[in-house]
Amino acid sequence: MTDLTPAAVEVLLRQHGVATGRQLTSAGISRSRRIRLLGTGVFDQVGRHVYRLAGTPSTLEQRCAELSLSHPTGFLTGPTGGVLRGLRRMPRASGLHLAVRHGIHLDLPAGVVVRQTTKIASVDVEQRSDGIRVARPARLAFDLAADLSPLDLHSVIDQLVHEHGCTEAELASMARRLYHPARRGSARFVDALGVRGGTTHESHPELLVAERLSARGVPVVVQETWLDLPNGKRARLDMSVPALRWGVEIDVHPGHLGLTGTTGDKRRDRQCHLIGWQVERFTSLDLVDLDGAIDELVALYEARRADLAA
Repeated sequence: MTDLTPAAVEVLLRQHGVATGRQLTSAGISRSRRIRLLGTGVFDQVGRHVYRLAGTPSTLEQRCAELSLSHPTGFLTGPTGGVLRGLRRMPRASGLHLAVRHGIHLDLPAGVVVRQTTKIASVDVEQRSDGIRVARPARLAFDLAADLSPLDLHSVIDQLVHEHGCTEAELASMARRLYHPARRGSARFVDALGVRGGTTHESHPELLVAERLSARGVPVVVQETWLDLPNGKRARLDMSVPALRWGVEIDVHPGHLGLTGTTGDKRRDRQCHLIGWQVERFTSLDLVDLDGAIDELVALYEARRADLAA
C-alpha cells in the first residue's frame, strides 16, 4: 500500500475497501496513478469510477458500499436494508435489493434485485459515513411489506419503533405518501398500521405469545403495566391482565440465562407475589412447543380467574 496516500487509506478503511475516483483524487491519487494501480493489481474496478482495494474480504457491507457508490441516487432497502439494520425475520438468500427511480436502466452485477420506484425523497434515505445508502426506518418498513408475511411485518415494525426510533407519525406519513393499490405491499402495510394500536412488542416471541393468547380469549395488554414492588423498585410486565393481577414475562434474552439472570427473575417474582400478582414465565425453549406452552398459559389464566372468583 506504499502507493496509497494516508488520506486514501483512511477513505478505504472507512468504506470497506471501496472508493470513488473523485474521492481518491481528493485523497491525492491522480487519475494516472489510479490507472497504474489498476494495472499493478492494487485496485479492482467494480463500477463506473468506483474502485475496490484488491484482496479485501468480500462482505455484505462491502458489496453494499460498491452499489451505493456506483449508483448514488439509489439506496439499499427490503431484506438487504433489514439485515444492515439488524432486523429480525429477514428472508435469507434474497439478493441485494437496490431501489432506484423508475425508468433508469442500470448495468448491475448478478445477485442485485432492482426495485423501481417513482418516489424517492430525502426523508427516505440515510447516507452512512461508510458510503452505504440505506432506507430510513419508516421507508424500510413500507418496502418490507412486499417481502414479509403480515405477522413478520408487524414484528419488524415493532422493532423499528422500539430500537430505531421510528415513530407512528412517520409510519402514517409514509403510508399516505407511498400507498397505491397496485403497489406490492401497500395494503399489507396499511393493515399492519391499522392493527397496531400504538402497541410495541420488544421481541418477536413476545408478539407471537400476545397474539396467540388474544386469539384464545385472554385479554392481555402489552408493555403497559408497571408494578411498585415492596423493595422500592418498579417493574414493567411484558404482558398482563391487570384486572386479575396476572402477568407473563417473555424470557428469551440471553440475560435471563444462567444463575444471575434466573435468580434476579425469581426475586422479582417473589416481590410480585407479595403484592398479589401471579407472574408466569415463557422462555426460548417454550418456542419448541409453542402450542403446548400457550395451552399451559391459557390454563393458568383460567385457573387464576376461577380462584379470584371463588
